[in-house]
Amino acid sequence: MSTSPYNLQQDEQFLWGRLCEGDRDAFAEIYRRYFPLLFRYCIRFTPDRALVKDVLQDFFSQLFLQRAGLAVTVNLKSYLLVSARRKLFRYLERSAKLPGSLDESTAVLFDLELSPESILINRQHTEQATRLLQQQLNSLTLRQKEAIYLRFYESLTYEEIAEIMVLKEVKYARTLIYRAIAELKELLAQNEAALMLR
Repeated sequence: MSTSPYNLQQDEQFLWGRLCEGDRDAFAEIYRRYFPLLFRYCIRFTPDRALVKDVLQDFFSQLFLQRAGLAVTVNLKSYLLVSARRKLFRYLERSAKLPGSLDESTAVLFDLELSPESILINRQHTEQATRLLQQQLNSLTLRQKEAIYLRFYESLTYEEIAEIMVLKEVKYARTLIYRAIAELKELLAQNEAALMLR
């Protein structure tokens, strides 16, 4: 197993600075750390895994080729998510794989699902609840699903979510997530009440 000159605790700002100066090891470490995260995020907009891999490969290639023009100070995770999302959207729009721009009418495109760990926990006792929760997740709008994913699956701050989703203010990210959770709670309560009446 090959070892990286950068450990997991290595400061991201240092890595980014080294990348901007052309350090191939820093670039390789950023790729190693962030390709899986970007892939997990982008695959939720399209089921075409090969396309996502190609777009991300192209994204990272451009990142290295254009390193001299990059801003020296960035929040690395947010920057990569914003940039990869933008590149994927541009490609999908150009190739007509995306009907118009991503808005509420295309909510079905963002695939949000329970994590494998959630599904495995108490499988026998929670199979019905899991199915119900998945149905409720599917009923959320695209932007709600994306915000929930970024907040609870990738542990991003509201500020980072607002930046990635191009929201004018941070409070819109909070509102989006609050409303999604409120809707899920209400739908789950309604379904639970309906089950008790049977």
